[in-house]
Order: sequence, then C-alpha cells, then structure tokens
Amino acid sequence: MTRRFHFGIHPSTLIVVLAAIAHVAMLTSLLSEPFFLTYPINLTGTRTHPAELDSLKGFLDPWFHDTDRVPRGLDFFSIYQAGRNFMRGQSVYYGVRNHNLGETALVVPYFSGFRYLPIYACTFGVLLNILSPWHSYWTWIACVELLLIANLFILSRLMIPKHLRPMLIAMWLAYTPYYIELHIGQQSMVTVTLLHAIVAAASHFNTRLRDTCYIGSVIWKINTILFVPIWIKLKRNHTIIILFLTIIGLSAPYFFRHPGSFQEFSSYFGHRFIAVGPNSLGFWALGATTLQRFGLDHASIRTSLTLWSLIIIAIATCATLLPRRIHLPQALAMWICVYFLTYQYVWEHHFVMLLPVWSIGFIDPKLRRLTGAAWLVCALPTPYYFWNNPATMPQMQWTTVQDIGYHALKIVPILLLFIILIVHSFRYGNAIDPDSPDANQWDVTGMIRKWMGIHES
Repeated sequence: MTRRFHFGIHPSTLIVVLAAIAHVAMLTSLLSEPFFLTYPINLTGTRTHPAELDSLKGFLDPWFHDTDRVPRGLDFFSIYQAGRNFMRGQSVYYGVRNHNLGETALVVPYFSGFRYLPIYACTFGVLLNILSPWHSYWTWIACVELLLIANLFILSRLMIPKHLRPMLIAMWLAYTPYYIELHIGQQSMVTVTLLHAIVAAASHFNTRLRDTCYIGSVIWKINTILFVPIWIKLKRNHTIIILFLTIIGLSAPYFFRHPGSFQEFSSYFGHRFIAVGPNSLGFWALGATTLQRFGLDHASIRTSLTLWSLIIIAIATCATLLPRRIHLPQALAMWICVYFLTYQYVWEHHFVMLLPVWSIGFIDPKLRRLTGAAWLVCALPTPYYFWNNPATMPQMQWTTVQDIGYHALKIVPILLLFIILIVHSFRYGNAIDPDSPDANQWDVTGMIRKWMGIHES
C-alpha cells in the first residue's frame, strides 16, 4: 500500500514540489536584479571584472562567492565579445582582464576572457550577437531552462526505477550550482545535456547517438577530451579519429589565418598561478591551500599537485582499460570525477557537471546512498555566507581549519565517489565470463592482465 501524508499528498510528489519551489526561488533571485546592469569606468574593481553593488544583487547572491563577488553575465559576455571580434576580423583571443585591442573594441560591460576552440566564437558567439548583450544574456537564460527540461525528459529514458525518478528530478531542480551557472551565464549545461544523453544512449545501445554526443561535447567544451580512454576501451577507433580530425579541421584554418592566435589559446592552459580562495573548489585548490598552510613554496606545491593529477589519471586509465569490460555510465561518472580531481581551475559553477553523475549513481542500487550524500554536500551552499568579510578577500581572515575545511567540503565526497567507482569498475569488469558476447574484446587488455599476473578467480 502506498503511503500518503494525512493531507493526501504522496511523499514523492511533495519532494518534487519542494524542489520546484527551490528552483523558482533561484529564478526569482536572478530576476530580482535589474534587467540591464551598467558600470562606469571608475567603479570599484577592474574594467573587466567590476564589483557588483549590494543593492543590485539577488537575495541568494550573498550565499555563493561567484554570485556575491562576480557580476552577472561575466562568462557569457566573454563569448559574446569573442563573437563580435570574429565578425570584425579581430582575434577571438583578446585577453583575460584587458582587451588587447583597446577598450574601444569592447561591446560588453565586462568580460573574463575567451578560452575555447575558435569554432565556439565563430558560430555560437556570432549567433549571440543577433541581439544586444543584455537581451542575448536573458535569452540564453531561457535556453538553459529549456536544457534543464530536456534533461528531466532524459531521466525517463534511464534504467532507474520509477519510484526513484521523482527524487532524482528533485535533485536536478534544487541543485544550487545551477544558480551560479545562470548568474554568470555559463554554457556548461550544454555539456551536461550531451553527457546525460550519452548515458541514455548507452542504456538503449544506441552507439551512433552515444558517439555523436561525445564528439559534440568535446567540440562544445574541450574539457571532455579527458574521457577518450572510455572510447579506446570500447574500440571506437573511428569515433576517436573523427573527433580529432573534426577538432583539427575546425580549428587549424583559424589558427593559420590569425598568426599568434594559437599561442594565445594555448597560454590559457599554461598558467603557473594556482587558484586558491573561496571561488576555487577542486582538489588542486584543496591541495594548494593545505600545502601552503604548512609552508611549502609555490614550485613544490605545483610539482606535488601535477604528480597527484598524473596518478589519478593513471588509476582511472587502468580502471578503464584493464577490466575485460566496462559499465559505460559508471566509467563516465568516474572520469567526470577525474576532472574535478585533476583540473587546476574548478569553480563552484563547474559542479553542474556532476548532474549526470547523480543520475548514473541512481542506476546502481549499491551507489544510491553515497550518491545522495555526495549530492547533498554539493547542493548545499558552502559556509561562505557566514565566513565572508566584504572588506577584503575572506580567506585572508580564515584560520587553517576554516581554510582547509572550506576547500575540502565539496571535493572530498567526489574523491570518495571516485574511489568507489574504481572498485566497481574492476568488480564489474572481472565478474563475467570472458567469452560472453557482452564482454569487451580488447586483446591488449588480456595481454596486460597476463603480464601483470591478474587472473580470474
């Protein structure tokens, strides 16, 4: 018999309603700010990254660093400006803080710099320029909401028990990093949708759609190129070849036509500065903060964290290639965790990339509790609101415990999830008959396993 509360509402319905209320609160906070924001040149902060006035903030903004200290639409305007530069025949890689073609070239109120493949600016960036900057921003907000709805539909295509789907829908609707995504006008929800579609396609054995979505995710944001080992394991060599030929074909003509642009593009991936502070929540920030607090110099910190990243990637690669087969959704979840554990710059809005992981975690009954706990920690705001000092960078006043605890809060659950997924990868891949038609047939795997002395039980 199905339980209902005394007022006749099913518990799952109530959960979705409460999550929908939380989601509406996010939208209301965003819409409570002025439709247009303009700043004079001499506003506090730099020309490209002004400090948003308290009177102009939404009521949720003080809870998150990147809504409290970063002006609305900052990342969005970076893409918009890159598109305008392309239309003018100027370089789409125009600097991070100051437009290297001069302030008169700016058509946006502020920006954070363009860091993606040139095709991103030449297509999406140009498309944004159909409207004025602020009208374009609000149109994009509507598009992101439509993407969220599309993802809720994808949930119905996953192998998840029907009675658990309302809970998962609520987890997507009430996820606070999504609010930060909207505020700064990021485009990660496109990547999220493509990765989510990969999970659904894999569940229904639609390899063509699965591979197409993966190629699209890399073209959209090159970060997901990190997941190539999965497609190597699946013997999708032609997909990998198409992926790299597409990247080269779409990028090389631009780089050849604009001398120096490739150097500008690649410079974004060679920064020696390690970001620490309330806006950075990846493992690099935790490691740097901890090692810094214990007196290590910058060079030693960078060396240590680089070694850490290589070890994590090596472990994930072994967990992908060594087992006789892989469970693709869990392998994808594992590699998404790798991104958070190895990438130098992980901002709080990047945690929307974990949304497909929450869906994947609900497919396997053994992962559901850990997934729910990890979601709760990542969905709740950090202590930023309580530890903030508006007069300065707040971490300057934090104790060692506060500093390390703040940076560990969201990334430690991801590390634990990564470890569990590694264990699951080997258990799943080795617990089948190697002659089964479902077994992944990658001959080199068997050779490596034999060489390492790994035998079936």
